[in-house]
Amino acid sequence: MIKVKICGITNLEDALMASYLGADALGFIFSPKSPRSLAPAAAEKIIAGLDPLVTKVGVFLDQDQAEVLEIASRLKLDVVQFHGKEKAAYCNFFTKRFKVIKVFFPEDRPYQKTIRSYKVDAFMFDIKYEQKIKGSNRLSGLDLDEIASLIKSGKRVVISGGLNSVNVGQIKKFKPYCLDAASGLEKLVGKKDGQLVKEFIRKVKS
Repeated sequence: MIKVKICGITNLEDALMASYLGADALGFIFSPKSPRSLAPAAAEKIIAGLDPLVTKVGVFLDQDQAEVLEIASRLKLDVVQFHGKEKAAYCNFFTKRFKVIKVFFPEDRPYQKTIRSYKVDAFMFDIKYEQKIKGSNRLSGLDLDEIASLIKSGKRVVISGGLNSVNVGQIKKFKPYCLDAASGLEKLVGKKDGQLVKEFIRKVKS
């Protein structure tokens, strides 16, 4: 069954709601460049109230290796996700202690060549934040044929990029390892809409 990650969690209410509705993983963003960025202390309070079986993912963007290690260790994260231009050696360093997801964008194609040196646990394919059109049900910029080829080859593939409860069916048919949603499930930046989350998870899991 396809897994669901709800990203950009900023409060305990949303975290518990997403968990209750069946999310497999919750994403906490620690890059100050994101409008959904959390301080480690704030994330720590949310994580303390979570179901222990929910996977906790820390999202980082071109941050100092020591800073990432300190945050991930302090919060006992299950997964670290690298959303920037992190090189293979940087990402591979963390595989000794955590599961690792590396994110790639359309400009990183051809993907097969780009990902070759990354010894990580899963590969995420996303589009840039500015390419995600608020309220749009259209998927843009992702080379789905190339991504589908990676899935068929046995790679653990996570797909993101403006997913919501309307367009998720277009992606689900490729049978990726996981689907990741954030802005497409919000009523305000950083505040999830319970009905949208419920419908998204239902459509992925059904």
